[in-house]
Amino acid sequence: MSKENVILIDYNAPDDWEFHKAIEKTTGKKWRVYKAISNENHGGILQKLIRYTKYFLVPMKIAKNHKSYIKVLAWQQFYGLILAFYFRIFHIQNAPEIVVLTFIYKPKKSVIGKVYDKFIRYIVTSGYIKSFVVFSENEKKRYVDYFDVPESQFVFETLGYEDKTQEIEIGEPGNFYLAAGRSNRDYKFLTAAWAGREEQLEIICDTLSLKSNSSNIRVLTSCHDNEFFEELAKCRAVIVTLEDTHISSGQLVIIQAMMYGKPVIVTENDTVKDYIDTGKTGMIIPKTEKALADAILSLKDETYYKKISTAERKQYESKFSVYAMGTAIGKLLN
Repeated sequence: MSKENVILIDYNAPDDWEFHKAIEKTTGKKWRVYKAISNENHGGILQKLIRYTKYFLVPMKIAKNHKSYIKVLAWQQFYGLILAFYFRIFHIQNAPEIVVLTFIYKPKKSVIGKVYDKFIRYIVTSGYIKSFVVFSENEKKRYVDYFDVPESQFVFETLGYEDKTQEIEIGEPGNFYLAAGRSNRDYKFLTAAWAGREEQLEIICDTLSLKSNSSNIRVLTSCHDNEFFEELAKCRAVIVTLEDTHISSGQLVIIQAMMYGKPVIVTENDTVKDYIDTGKTGMIIPKTEKALADAILSLKDETYYKKISTAERKQYESKFSVYAMGTAIGKLLN
């Protein structure tokens, strides 16, 4: 029986996916892209239930046919985690090697949180996952200490994203600022800080129930894929306000902003310093209204604005493209 390597993802990647090309070139082996789309279900209870059900059913299919696989690279972390859970529960011998991408975990103090913590520990210490890839150096150290596992089990690589600028071209800086993303965002702070400003702010988040009475703030709850990139291409700059300073978040929007050469302002977080050289490829600021105002004021200097914009695009091409990420992960898989 022939065996295969598989990249398990939860979104509709293009057929000519640069990440896939880089993985195959770097490893010198064939990899099949297994698309099990679940990332669109972030709305109501029913949508979440469908998403969580997929997290368990998709790995179950892989587990049943585990003898058909050599290595499983799980871009969606729960596909890889649940697969390892099944392997441990059923004491699977000669299981395929699992590498989990985008591992993010935040302990919770509730009763359910404590049960969930034991569940995740059971998986992390199962021995079935060769590597957990995290997207910041600080996060790597924190997880090694928290789960008390060998340091080699957690690997830091920078996140990458496919270039969308050929589909939606980079536009001239517009007259509005853009905030986007759902994970660990502090939109309460952002809307309060923006209420008295003259500039326009557009927030794109499909789970945001926050309502603002300010005429200069627009909230879009149904803006995805190319519609999102059209807004990104038109904005003047991108703002990322983060709530918890310790968990990994914000990198994707930061990279997308760099891809379009849009200066990014992000509040302090343990992870973002791995992505932004503050003052040169963006700005990392304290989460205060004054710091935000000062950052916006600095971008009114067109020379400084263009300098950051140019540096961001170069940084994206050399370090944060999805091909660059695929090359790094391919080396890890070898």
